[in-house]
Amino acid sequence: MNRKRISTLLVLSLLLLVAFAISFSYSLFQSNVEGEAEATIADWLIKVNDTLISTGQTEYFTIDEIHYTRTNRNIRPGKFAPGISGYYDVEIETTGTQVAVRYNIYVDELESENFKVSNIDLMQGSSNFTRISEREFTGVIPLGSRVNQLLRIYLVWEDLNTPEANAEDSAMGTKDSPNVNVPVTMNFIQYLGE
Repeated sequence: MNRKRISTLLVLSLLLLVAFAISFSYSLFQSNVEGEAEATIADWLIKVNDTLISTGQTEYFTIDEIHYTRTNRNIRPGKFAPGISGYYDVEIETTGTQVAVRYNIYVDELESENFKVSNIDLMQGSSNFTRISEREFTGVIPLGSRVNQLLRIYLVWEDLNTPEANAEDSAMGTKDSPNVNVPVTMNFIQYLGE
């Protein structure tokens, strides 16, 4: 009987050891820690020509001041006609923004083939400004930049001198209040260094 008793004790000891091992490993996986973490969200305040655009809404604004560069002495100063060019400025302000900003500019088709956006230049601001295609540009405003981006968009009214172009020029010139719509889409995203 001694042998039976020893084997029973041995089995019970082994079961107790296995139960202890299982409870110890289970307790390792059941460890919980509680605490609180707090993070402050970075500010995102962007203005284009003094219009706040960081509201999550699509914003529209009108550029009604075109500075003419006289390219034809047969056109009255301050007037836009075939053969003359001009520019308007777009100012991007990010002084209230606490992240680096990447912006993309896309100039859509103009209402007339006679009008062209000939170029966009960075006049002031970050030197990271690149032409992606004929009508698409991108730039980066670094974190902490205290200088507004000043972009200059150049327009030209080409004198194509074809019957279709001349008819379109005449139709534009006989309107009561002629204007040229230049649809520009600007998209702003946080720059992550990519």
